[in-house]
Amino acid sequence: MPDFSLPHKAPIKFVKSLLQTDKKSATVKIAYEELPTIGMLIEAAAQSSAGISDDENSGRMGFLVSLKNVKFLQDIKSYEYIAKIELVSRLENFKSLKFEIYEEESMIAKGSFAIILQ
Repeated sequence: MPDFSLPHKAPIKFVKSLLQTDKKSATVKIAYEELPTIGMLIEAAAQSSAGISDDENSGRMGFLVSLKNVKFLQDIKSYEYIAKIELVSRLENFKSLKFEIYEEESMIAKGSFAIILQ
């Protein structure tokens, strides 16, 4: 599956490969050079949302504008994770999404965020 492009560069580009995508969700491999903080996990989730197949918004830049119900469920022990992103709702250039971050089969973080596209 082809990867998607982002304006981010290392060490801030956390997405490594697009594992699955459709019009409402994406599953993305994310990785870090050091153990990530919750902020780094949230940024990776926001970057991963670019993997959702949406031809109408292709190439537009997204800005993270809000977070909701973000929970850290386990201690961070790894440098590689899987991010699962799901589109909850959309109104023109505003998108509400939810995310789950996994280390193997174990969920380590979850929450919701919103982005605005320009």
